[in-house]
Amino acid sequence: MKKWYGLRFASFLALFTVFTMLFAGYAFTAETQERTLTIAMNMDMRSVDPALVNTGTNFAVLYNVYAGLFRIDVNAVIQNDLAIEYKIVDDTTWEFTMRDDVYFHNGDKLTAEDMAFALNRVREDATLAQKVQFDVIEEATALDATHLRIKTKRPLPILKNLLAMAGSQALPKKYIEEKGWPYFLEHPIGCGPYVLESYIRDDSVTLKPFDKYYGKKNPDWDKIVIRVIPESTTRVGELLSGNVNIINQVIPNEWDRIDGNDGTTVFHAKSSRTYMLSLMTSESFPTSNQKVREAVDYAIDDKLIVDKILRGTARVVQTRYPEGLFGSEPSLIDSYNYDPERAKTLLKEAGYSDGFEMTFQCSNGSSVMDSEIAQAIAAMLRQVGIKVNLELLVPSAYNDVYASRTVKDAFMCNFGLGYFDPSYGLNSFSTNYCKGLNNWADPYFNETFDAARANMNDGEREQAYRDLQKYVAEQRPYVFICNITVAYGIQEKLGFTGRMDDVFDILNIKGTK
Repeated sequence: MKKWYGLRFASFLALFTVFTMLFAGYAFTAETQERTLTIAMNMDMRSVDPALVNTGTNFAVLYNVYAGLFRIDVNAVIQNDLAIEYKIVDDTTWEFTMRDDVYFHNGDKLTAEDMAFALNRVREDATLAQKVQFDVIEEATALDATHLRIKTKRPLPILKNLLAMAGSQALPKKYIEEKGWPYFLEHPIGCGPYVLESYIRDDSVTLKPFDKYYGKKNPDWDKIVIRVIPESTTRVGELLSGNVNIINQVIPNEWDRIDGNDGTTVFHAKSSRTYMLSLMTSESFPTSNQKVREAVDYAIDDKLIVDKILRGTARVVQTRYPEGLFGSEPSLIDSYNYDPERAKTLLKEAGYSDGFEMTFQCSNGSSVMDSEIAQAIAAMLRQVGIKVNLELLVPSAYNDVYASRTVKDAFMCNFGLGYFDPSYGLNSFSTNYCKGLNNWADPYFNETFDAARANMNDGEREQAYRDLQKYVAEQRPYVFICNITVAYGIQEKLGFTGRMDDVFDILNIKGTK
């Protein structure tokens, strides 16, 4: 009997040991399970090249892959990144000292040659959308491995801002010269905090932390998946089911659904984005007449759009530059024009008593409530006699029209600010930028703008920008609608702060609050 009990105890002990080992193994696996942050976006980025296209969606993702001399933080403050320090040699010459502990994702060490290579490329290559911003650079030269000199064509007080925006990021010169651009676009590498592991167009982007990143890391995520889900209801459904952690572009009629769900909430972030209606100013178009553009402005009830369609989460404005930033013009914030009878009078004075016909192009899904806003505007214009043919374009087609500058009569934009200075926002009214978008070419604006952005005196420059914003509001190459906020749907446990530039700053997205 004692022998039988001994065998039984031995068997029990063996089984207990096995279960303990299995359980321990399971616990270890659970503790080390890959922690994945999943984000759902309404639009796909259009390229892995940080200089090729100029969309907020591209920079929202690539901000995490590439790095430049400077970086804009969550509070819209410019911080040193690859640059340790700089000095202004004269009004057109700046010299930068760069970090010496930076590596590209393939292990090659970053040098000033890589930075010069990237900046010279974006200022020279006419096929790059960001060239229009970087054309002001005369030349970038590597003085040695960690020192860079940048010469500008004119005094450029906001060079630091420019060097923090999309297109200014360092590129691996040796890697690209050896492999070629087609290979790079298939196997892109930067020196930012995350490696772009895969990109499936119109489906997803996968990022992983870069173990040799020089800066502070975020230990909360082992993998980041950014899914493309154009349909708003589907994005919300994926959030509520727990399949994604964050979604962007949450439309107002989905807010209560998210807030009413256990574990999810709507986060409203300030945005630099402003809805604007671009109107053709070439002689062959009725809107070449300033009175007609003014009539369009007075026909649109901006406040109604804000209150009813955007549920009061936007601000009516007559400028694309938001309140609170350097150069903002207070008189154009919370200000709008609405008088349909005056609109009819202006049309009559311009020789269009019976109205006229125009095609109005807008995106359907690129920005929050864009198609609804466009339909409301079209209805308001019809009420004063303007016959509107509304073309609602899927995001890819809309981006193609914008990029190729093949606008018909009117085009609704939702512009943000790539960096937080009026010279960027006001550049969209310059002749070069307006070609094919509204063809506005105003000598006074161009001359005044060129002088202002080359003025190294901040006080004089700021006043000039304010005056120019009022001038644009009077001339109306664009009719301004509103400055929006951006609504995200998030899991409540996340530590998340939305940015004015729409960037997903993954280093600062925490697994728990």
